[in-house]
Amino acid sequence: MNPSVLLMVCLLSLYVAAMVMLWHGITGQKPEARLETAGRLALKEGQTIVGVVETAQGLAFALGDYVRDEKYG
Repeated sequence: MNPSVLLMVCLLSLYVAAMVMLWHGITGQKPEARLETAGRLALKEGQTIVGVVETAQGLAFALGDYVRDEKYG
């Protein structure tokens, strides 16, 4: 057998073995349960969203009643 053909067959078999192991690893995991809020976020009168942070569970909002400048915007 030609050495280049043998090398290609060996590399192909390693690739297939790696893909099978990866596929079994991905399908064997259960998805994480998402943390759901009880209801939708509703701002009270005068409140503003001061900051937003992306976490593993979703978005976290920092609320406040601080207004910089109503004319600025």
